[in-house]
Amino acid sequence: MAFSKTIQMYIFDGNPNGRIMCELSNWNGRIYKVSRNELSVFSQRADAENTGVYFLLGKDENNTDTVYIGEAEKVCTRLKQHLHDADYWSDAIVVISKDDLLNKAHVKYLENRFYCLAQDSGRAVIINSTVPTCSSISEYDEAMLQEFISNARLLVNTLGYKLFDTLEESSVGQQNEPTCFPSARSRR
Repeated sequence: MAFSKTIQMYIFDGNPNGRIMCELSNWNGRIYKVSRNELSVFSQRADAENTGVYFLLGKDENNTDTVYIGEAEKVCTRLKQHLHDADYWSDAIVVISKDDLLNKAHVKYLENRFYCLAQDSGRAVIINSTVPTCSSISEYDEAMLQEFISNARLLVNTLGYKLFDTLEESSVGQQNEPTCFPSARSRR
């Protein structure tokens, strides 16, 4: 049995290169895409300081995609610290729970798993200086976080970042996509 998921996307100020918020039906997660120069505006949101993981996206001197994968108990505070880093990132993807139920062990686990997924996909150069440690969590939490990862990957992909999908996963997904808009003749 297949379940459909509804993606809700809000583009702030009508600027697709600025801040975007994504949610998925029946999921307590929320994804933000924030450009580096709009971080101060993002910081005014009530959930900007939730516990979560984040991805700093940019390009290196060879125009190759780069990503830094991090976690924080107060995401926006941590992102502001990254403003003092070199200009290696232009956009941030922030992954939080709407109800702020993620704890430090959860986000350490998520940081490690997203790091491993990005490493396996080979889509971007990972600029973390060390491999994030993986927290020890309960079986229940692990199952919940695996679903969290799956949903977050879907929304990050929707935003146009295929950081966590191998080329094989992306090409298989494109081959199996149903046609959404039937032609006028087939509706008669």
